[in-house]
Amino acid sequence: MAALHTGTATCNFKPVTLNFASPRESVTGFLCYLILTVYSKRPMNPEVQNIVAAGKLPAADGEKLSKLEPGTFVLHKSWGVGKIAEWDLLGDRMLIDFEGKPGHPLKLTFAISSLEIISTDHILARRLGDLDALKEMSAKDAPALVELALKSSGNTLHLDDLEKLIKGRIVSEADYKKWWEAAKRALKTHRHVVVPAKRSEKLVLRDQAENAGTQMVKSFLAARDLKTKLATLASIQKDIDLFSDPKTELIPVFQDISDSARKSVKLNLKECLQLLLARDELIENLTATAPMGSMKISDLICETKEVLADSIKGLSASLLGRIYRAFPEAFPNRVWVPEILHHLTKTGGRAVAEIATVLDANDELDVLAEALKKSLRNRMLSADLLIWMARERKGLAESVFDIDLGHAILGVIESDHMEGGPKRTGRLQDLLSDDKTLLGEMVAEAEDEDVRLLAKRLINGSLFDELTRRSLMARIIKVRPEMEAMMDENAGAHKDDSLIVSWESLEKKKLELEDLVNVKIPDNKKEIQIARDEGDLRENGGYKAARDQQSVLMRMQGKMERELRNARGTDFANVPTDKVGIGTIVEVEDIPSGEKETFTILGAWDGDLDKNIISYLSESAKALIGKAVGEELELSTDSQHVTRKVKVTAIRAFNP
Repeated sequence: MAALHTGTATCNFKPVTLNFASPRESVTGFLCYLILTVYSKRPMNPEVQNIVAAGKLPAADGEKLSKLEPGTFVLHKSWGVGKIAEWDLLGDRMLIDFEGKPGHPLKLTFAISSLEIISTDHILARRLGDLDALKEMSAKDAPALVELALKSSGNTLHLDDLEKLIKGRIVSEADYKKWWEAAKRALKTHRHVVVPAKRSEKLVLRDQAENAGTQMVKSFLAARDLKTKLATLASIQKDIDLFSDPKTELIPVFQDISDSARKSVKLNLKECLQLLLARDELIENLTATAPMGSMKISDLICETKEVLADSIKGLSASLLGRIYRAFPEAFPNRVWVPEILHHLTKTGGRAVAEIATVLDANDELDVLAEALKKSLRNRMLSADLLIWMARERKGLAESVFDIDLGHAILGVIESDHMEGGPKRTGRLQDLLSDDKTLLGEMVAEAEDEDVRLLAKRLINGSLFDELTRRSLMARIIKVRPEMEAMMDENAGAHKDDSLIVSWESLEKKKLELEDLVNVKIPDNKKEIQIARDEGDLRENGGYKAARDQQSVLMRMQGKMERELRNARGTDFANVPTDKVGIGTIVEVEDIPSGEKETFTILGAWDGDLDKNIISYLSESAKALIGKAVGEELELSTDSQHVTRKVKVTAIRAFNP
């Protein structure tokens, strides 16, 4: 013990003189020294040994302090990179030359706990110690500088972090964007450096000793979550040329995708769909096949049909298109049609367009039209669906485009305002304002009463400011000039604009519609299918003609349905005969020649020129209606802009 107290210790190591204040300190200090010397990878600094042996510093801290010798590069979370300049162990501090803050003192214990040692090859160490060399590297070999940054960061690095390492220090802030664009172009030949397509993804430095394709497969299989797998699969698709035999090398990836989708479908349906779709796209590009028993996108659609519509919102149009094109396989025997129509009013605008495209491609345009009509009638309409119908008015929604769409749009906007909007309908208001021809096309063939109602909703509502209301009304009046008088508050009593028809013509029109819906349209659909089965649709004239005929038939159906909805049947009984009106027979005399002619004025669909029966909507009837016996008027002739003068000589009631 006396030998220990004197402070001399050999123990097969280089003798070190220790100064102990007491026997207890001498024993403790020697034991600490012995342990540190035996187990430390590098000998403790002699000066630090004395402090530890004196009990002024814990042994573990002494070991850490020994590594923080002057000349060591360090990193502090607040002050950044620095280089230890000198120690002052007796003064319990060390001086550090931080970047932009040289000679900064730190207490020993604080330095030990807050400093991270970095190697002399680290980009930050080189930035502090040899900045000019890095600037030269950035100018002459940008990929080498990027690789240095990656090696200093564990071989992966976000682009924002790369920018923090280089911008403003190595490359000026003004030049950084241009430098990075040039660096990306140069890195295209450095296949071991993966430059991400999105800024949110990471730069990756691959091991050059291992095949790049093999590395990507390993990275994919090692990924624990679906988002990482998606990002890695995107990298595989981008760099598919790095594989020597991708069809074979990617089999484990294809199998893993199927297994992962099965395990995660309940919790991560959206990501599972994305993963399977990306796999299928890659397989198509490679003309490969999925491993036996792999999960198909149609399987997933069928399993999750109850929640699918809500889960796929926000997907890109291309992915939605692939999902909806898989519906016929997921739900065979036309069961897919009602399933896909269920999505029509549930999903966003991109989905509406893709659903319509799939229905059209499978010759189900009539089903689409019927679903759109039902949606209009029941007001089961989203803003996205209304916008799509307006934009497709000369395309897939042509057969259902009419003034009802205008009423539906105003209805949704009004409901939204009452609920404290606009939340959903800003785009609808913009649509009406920005599309200069939309309103005019809506009202061009509409009945007067429907146009008047639409115009009143625009004028009397609070949906638009005064200037916008006037602009919208001007578009209606441009197409329907008579609306200007109709909208005059002093125009007089309200006019009944129902379509007056005979009961006979009403029943005939209903039968025509039934024949159209139940015979002609189905027959046309069969013709389309027969023509489709003949082969290449691009060279198939019969198919094109049948599809064109389908559009005509569906427009006819829409027109007849609107007319019937507005029609009012009558038997023309008990009509007054003091003046010419609907349901009267009027005799006129040509004033120059004295020749007499008789006209029977009946309903909108009752015209028969051979029998001199004219519709009350005809120009001749409009000129005659309201005239009494003895009154004269101008009637049009067969010649354009030429009229003849006649006098009413007799009026009597029509007797069916």
